[in-house]
Amino acid sequence: MIQRIQSLLFLFSTICVLIIVFSLPVLHDDTSSYLLKDNFKYARLCLLMSALISFFAIFQFKNRKRQQLLASFARLMITISFFVIVFFHSKEKIFGLGMMLMIIPFITLIGANFFINKDEKLVKSADRIR
Repeated sequence: MIQRIQSLLFLFSTICVLIIVFSLPVLHDDTSSYLLKDNFKYARLCLLMSALISFFAIFQFKNRKRQQLLASFARLMITISFFVIVFFHSKEKIFGLGMMLMIIPFITLIGANFFINKDEKLVKSADRIR
C-alpha cells in the first residue's frame, strides 16, 4: 500500500531529511557555511536515523500501531538533532536554511500520524458494522 497518503508523507520526510543532511547549510557565520555532512556528527547521525526509520515505516503498513510508533521515534530523532545543533554548536553563528527547513519533515511526520489515526478509525468503524 505504497499509494496511501501516509506512505507518501513518510517518503517526503525521508527525502527532505536527506536533502538537509547532504546539501543545505545548517549554520553559517561571516566567512563560511557549516553542513551536517561535514561538521556535526551526532546531529547527522540522528537525522539519518530519522530518515531510515521513516523509510522503514513505509513498509509497515499492515501494522498501524508500529507505524505510529516509528513516526514518533523519527520525530524524536529530528528534535534531538535540532537541540544538539542549537545548544552545542550555535555559539556566535547564524541559523542556515537547513536548520529552518528541519521543521518540514517534522510536520510531514505529524501529518502521517494523523492519516494513520484516520485509517485506524475507518477500520474500527468497519469492524463495528460486521
